[in-house]
Amino acid sequence: MVNKITWVNFLHIYQPPWQSKGVVEQVASESYDYLLTLLEKYPNFTISLNISGSLAEQLNVYRPDLLKRLKSLITCGQVELTGSSHYHALLPLLPKVEIKRQIQLNQEAIDKYFAIKKMQGFYLPEMAYSDQIAKIIKQLGFRWIILDPIHCPDKIQPGFNYIHKSTGLKVIFRDRQISKSYPAEIIFNKLKDNQSSQTIISATDGEIYGHFHEDWQGCLEKILLNKNLSMPTVSQYLEVFRPVKKISLRPASWESLESEIKKGIPFALWDHPQNKIHQLLWSLVALSIKLVNKYKRDKNWSWARQHLDRGLTSCTFWWASAQKPSDFSPLTWNPDMIDNGAEELIRSVRSLSLATSPEKIKAEKLYMGIKKNTWFNHWNKYNKK
Repeated sequence: MVNKITWVNFLHIYQPPWQSKGVVEQVASESYDYLLTLLEKYPNFTISLNISGSLAEQLNVYRPDLLKRLKSLITCGQVELTGSSHYHALLPLLPKVEIKRQIQLNQEAIDKYFAIKKMQGFYLPEMAYSDQIAKIIKQLGFRWIILDPIHCPDKIQPGFNYIHKSTGLKVIFRDRQISKSYPAEIIFNKLKDNQSSQTIISATDGEIYGHFHEDWQGCLEKILLNKNLSMPTVSQYLEVFRPVKKISLRPASWESLESEIKKGIPFALWDHPQNKIHQLLWSLVALSIKLVNKYKRDKNWSWARQHLDRGLTSCTFWWASAQKPSDFSPLTWNPDMIDNGAEELIRSVRSLSLATSPEKIKAEKLYMGIKKNTWFNHWNKYNKK
């Protein structure tokens, strides 16, 4: 008997808004172009994709050809897009108004570049979930979210369609172990060994294909040639009738550990109470939000608002955590990235002509504290000379 594999493949692609042209072009060539080429070559290759609005803006400048090709694949049904946060902000740590703004900015960008006004699914950056976020997502008309098994206090069982008790959102759970490896190679080996029929749900950064990992064995293209593999989108998978199971969810990210959740630190890579840089960054975020809201009639308000939007990207905090969450992840320490995010936040305050000297000095002290702690840590821990 021939056994078949169903692969629900969710991909997320994003670059920080201040990413250099060279890096965007490199990743676009190594990963985005690679994926689009395979999608165009194999009509059976179907994915659900989150492209952040900020990345769409960057590609529109540096690689508009990729946006055109992606739009064609969306039109023909091979690619399903989801909603998200425009600048990849860690939504559970933001005020409600900022959460809605990030989602709306992203929707405007998706409509601009792909002519899509409504999407069924929503991707939470870093899969950072809270019940407040779920309520907002439901209110905005989204129907499903994709999460990690750690978000569910109970064991995930195959063969069910899951529904969030509080909101009615449909929930699909990725396989964490497979998603933290290279899914195409695992599926290739399962097909080769003719293992029992099964469904595999993976959710990864799209950059794992060609940029973070070079598939020198060609596993991805080989499985696309295999007729025993089917690849529905998330929405297509959820349309299949299965018994419904209602569940509760808890705050966590796709990198959270059970030990961190028990300690009440569900977003440790972005907001750890013992990480001085994290705490200074969030203090500057809070002050920037307060002042931007306070001085809405400032002549430079639009500039201050734009800097704040860009400064909320999760990358700034992630690169300050100094961890290695997976085999395909670098050490999450990069002082330049921390500088870039902090710079956006302080420019937000500096832009406000109506802000008082004490307000600006308070912001500058936080900013200098971030710089000091970042570079002192860097030279003390990572300079081998």
